[in-house]
Amino acid sequence: MKELGLWKRVEIIGDIAVIGIPFDKTPEDVKPFAEELLRKLTYIKAVWGRYRDTHGDYRLSTLVHLAGEKRSETIYKEHGCKYFLDITKVFFSAKLSYEHLRIAKEVKSGEIIINMFAGYGPFSILSYILGKPKIVYSIDINPFAYYYMMVNIDLNKAYGVIPIYGNAFEKINYLPLADRIISPLPEKAEEAFKVAWDHVKSGGIIHLFTEVEGEDPLNKIKDMYPNVIFARIVRSVKPKVYHVVVDIRK
Repeated sequence: MKELGLWKRVEIIGDIAVIGIPFDKTPEDVKPFAEELLRKLTYIKAVWGRYRDTHGDYRLSTLVHLAGEKRSETIYKEHGCKYFLDITKVFFSAKLSYEHLRIAKEVKSGEIIINMFAGYGPFSILSYILGKPKIVYSIDINPFAYYYMMVNIDLNKAYGVIPIYGNAFEKINYLPLADRIISPLPEKAEEAFKVAWDHVKSGGIIHLFTEVEGEDPLNKIKDMYPNVIFARIVRSVKPKVYHVVVDIRK
């Protein structure tokens, strides 16, 4: 199994391990490694395989159970917070961990924040706990994400986070202007930017996650949006295509 290079494809989420299945392999090919992983990492109770795809409005990956308990719910700990989630029902990426913390550290006391695509709540909850804003309006269209977000607000006693179920492009019209808007959905970045620009205060910040193609994505992003004050590559999604976070001041 070493030739598959699978150890570098392992993502640990609580007591669940998720293995990225190589494009030229099947779940059956990966099962022996999944069993080996269970033996070596005794705190892992379930192993799942993930194809490198996301689909639908909820950005869910195709997952297949490989070994251990046939369970997809777990408690994931990050930056001092605890999150209860189901890896088959909500979008999860450990690659966003750095941005969860970076953005939370930017938040100022008393701010009004809108998170347009909140998922199970990591951006919203950590921003509230570290930044002490006045309120965080936390929107998601996925009913499962909305449920886990409510549980996680309670788990972390982040009661200034207000969960909102529905389409962010509609729900945002009923909210006050924000000091800061978080938009962590690259697939809808263009539409989200236009809406966020209209709903953020003058001098406010938009944290926009977008997709950029080309050799120099960080320079290219400065030509795509106005008043860029920060940009960072979050991950490569395919050759010369990147997910980039850009901070924009209105």
